[in-house]
This record gives sequence, structure tokens and C-alpha cells, in this order.
Amino acid sequence: MGTRQVATKQFSDYALEKMMDLFHHHDHEVGSQLKKTEPEKYKEYKSTDCITYVLNVLSHAFREMGDEQSADRAWQLGAHGTELAKYLVKKHDWKAVYLNPDSAHPRDATADAVRRSEEHTYSSLIALKKHTYYDIPLKYAVQDYCVTPEDHESFQLLNKNKPVTQHNETDIASLEQVSFGFGISRGGMHTWLFSKGKIYEVHWNSIGDGLYEATPIRIFPWLSGAIIIPPEQTKYLAVSAKLK
Repeated sequence: MGTRQVATKQFSDYALEKMMDLFHHHDHEVGSQLKKTEPEKYKEYKSTDCITYVLNVLSHAFREMGDEQSADRAWQLGAHGTELAKYLVKKHDWKAVYLNPDSAHPRDATADAVRRSEEHTYSSLIALKKHTYYDIPLKYAVQDYCVTPEDHESFQLLNKNKPVTQHNETDIASLEQVSFGFGISRGGMHTWLFSKGKIYEVHWNSIGDGLYEATPIRIFPWLSGAIIIPPEQTKYLAVSAKLK
């Protein structure tokens, strides 16, 4: 009789387990801003926020993999989401994927915030030309998966002379197969986790049911950003998503 092979857990497996455990069991936690505002009321609660969620998960997975040094390094870099992302790419061979639901017509353009929306079009240009997102080296780009219709207010405010963007289903469908990733929006202003087409995040001003939230990536309101995925997850991405 042959020897039975025992499957070895990968980083993604440990990370996903911890991510979902915190998502479903956080009665002991409160948003960091809420605790700061009312410290006495929430003194028995553990403080958390978007980056703390990320760091709890990443450090747990590193430790389960027997890598205490990387677990500690993640916490050292945690105040800067982009630095953490660059560390994972350069030291652990993770791959960064640029995201943008509509590279030509950002859905969040308003009369008062056109310049803010221009970041989405500009970051797309840099991603395709220089293969970077806030100096994070990019390997893939998944764009144009939630197209802004021509009659939408935002379409009329920014790049209205450009045609409606062509919907790209192939690349987003492949990304939705990735079981774990770490994401950043607006250059690290917001950080989050990702699994199977959903973005998992923590709201720093909430507690209870409103503390953690899962949102389909196709309708995530922060729009452009990047997901950094462990090397074992790249097998799911479509060939067309690879930057050339």
C-alpha cells in the first residue's frame, strides 16, 4: 500500500481562517475611534480598526507558518499600508494587482469632488505605464468591471467626451476565485482583506454588527486601489490581467 499524502496548509489557508474567525466573532472588540472618544465606556473592549484587522490576520498566518520575524515585521510596518504592501511584494514574492472598476469614468465624481475622482484615472495611467501603485510594484491589473453608464451624473462630470468603457468580465471573474488577499485604497488611507470576490473591512467608529463588513468587490465604494496576494493565489488570475 502506498503512503497517504497529507495536504500542507499554505499561508492563505491560515490567513483565511483567522480572517473569518474575527469577522464572525468580535464581541470583545470596538472601533479604535469609538474607544478613543469614550474610553471609560469601552475600557473592557479591545481596540481595532482597518489596519489592525489586517495585521492580526497576517501576523497570525506568518506565525502559523513558523515565521515569527515576518509576523513582527508586519506590525512594525503596519502604520503605513503601502510600506507593508511593498514588504510583502519584495520580501515574500507576493503579487500586487491594480484595481479600478472604471478607469475612464469614476463613479464617485461629483461637482465638489472632481479632483478626488481624477486619482482613479491617474492611478490607472501610472499602473499601465509604470507598473506601480504608490510605488508598489504591480504584476497585474483588473479594470473596467463595473462600468459607469452614460446617463450617470459622474459620467457627465469627468471625461464625458470619452465613450462608455467596455466591460471586462474575464479579469474580475478570475480575481473572484482568489481566496485571500490584502488590499489598500487611496494609497493606504484605507486597508482591508479580500476573499472570493468580497472585501472584508473594519469600521473604526463602530461596535457590534456594524464593526465588520463584507462588500462585493464590484460595488466597493473606494473604487481604485490594489490587492496584494500570496504567490500561491496567482494561478487563479486570467492571463489577460497580467501587465505587459
